[in-house]
Amino acid sequence: MIRVLVLNSKGGAGKTTVATNLASLLALRGSVLLADLDPQHSSSSWAERRSEHLPKLSIIADADRDFRDYPTSDFVVFDAPAGLKKGRLEDMLDEVEVLLVPIGPSSFDMDASRLFLEKLDEIKRFRKGKVRMGVIANRVNARTKGGQHLQLFLADLQLPVVATLRDNQLYVRAAQLGAGIADLRMAETRAELPQWAQILRFVTEGKRGTRA
Repeated sequence: MIRVLVLNSKGGAGKTTVATNLASLLALRGSVLLADLDPQHSSSSWAERRSEHLPKLSIIADADRDFRDYPTSDFVVFDAPAGLKKGRLEDMLDEVEVLLVPIGPSSFDMDASRLFLEKLDEIKRFRKGKVRMGVIANRVNARTKGGQHLQLFLADLQLPVVATLRDNQLYVRAAQLGAGIADLRMAETRAELPQWAQILRFVTEGKRGTRA
């Protein structure tokens, strides 16, 4: 079992977009459980819209359920809420092997993410490298100052950037369909899939973007 936590303390960073698209991609490789821990239950709503003709995945929307009671799956993807307290964050990190942190291009995203990363460094399990962290630069338009500032921010902190996802309406449409980028037509997603292939390799192989 590979357990992946998608988390950033900043709301609107793109956690659910990353979690649902990753879950749909992993569903092509094995059984997937998507754990919707966010009170807004956006992942659950996404799953309800998912066509029965797409690769199947299971979903749990019980934030209080003990992780050890989850059904056995090849992959578990946790869509976590923003603003986790340190104790809850420590508990969740005890249960996963991989942490994915999406960060958006606004100054608010970067400021909040800096504080979140400082909090992470205070947690022993993370500090000892028992959880592999990968950053996903999200909603990036390289031609804008926001996108350029995000790249400089990540380089300055020497963060392990696994992938850079563009600001693309494909993700909006996929969410409306209960689909992931892997479920749409190849002609539409050709430019996006290489970045998701990098995320998939990081999650399943642990060779790319490993935290130093």
